[in-house]
Amino acid sequence: MKDSRLTTVARRGLTFPAETREQIRKTGIRCRPQLEIVYQQRANEWELRGEESGGAVADLGHYVGFVGKDGEAVPWLQRVQNFLPNGVHAVVVEPALIRVEMFRYEQTYDLLITHHWLEGAERKRPELKSQILFLGRNGTLETELWGKDAAFRGGAMPHFFTRSGEQGLPDSPWIDATLKVTEAVCCTGCRHCHLLEAGTQRHALEVPA
Repeated sequence: MKDSRLTTVARRGLTFPAETREQIRKTGIRCRPQLEIVYQQRANEWELRGEESGGAVADLGHYVGFVGKDGEAVPWLQRVQNFLPNGVHAVVVEPALIRVEMFRYEQTYDLLITHHWLEGAERKRPELKSQILFLGRNGTLETELWGKDAAFRGGAMPHFFTRSGEQGLPDSPWIDATLKVTEAVCCTGCRHCHLLEAGTQRHALEVPA
């Protein structure tokens, strides 16, 4: 994969042929890996905004979620509940994020883990920086987590291999997130978060005494 394409993948997420994009659209799965630079006027800070989103049908799944720089769970800013499944589940706003995106077609999986942060001069709109931490194509998992083997969700992940046939796995900080996103792309009719969690928000509104 050429450097320019890797740069695009790092920033925008997994890329698919037009036919695959059309098939995902037909399923109604709405996965949004794009990140947005936002400005908080009260705090006078630039931040990154992401949306945990996606889900699965029996044949395929596409999901994106977020964790912290060491793989730790990150609290959502806003929980989103939709009438339609397999859409946006929560919003997160942080100065830096690890994005975890996975696509599944039947028993074949693609996984992309990327680091995103802001860099730039003070008081000016910063630049979004992105780095690929892991990219695995055509991983395999025989277990049918969306069907008869649903009881194993959260405890199984695909096997990835390098071009030379050696096993390639994400580094240890990303294993838990990989297990969770594997569960997510097998969660048919998904209506809940798999990576972001409820918690105390540093962005919570301060109410005057």
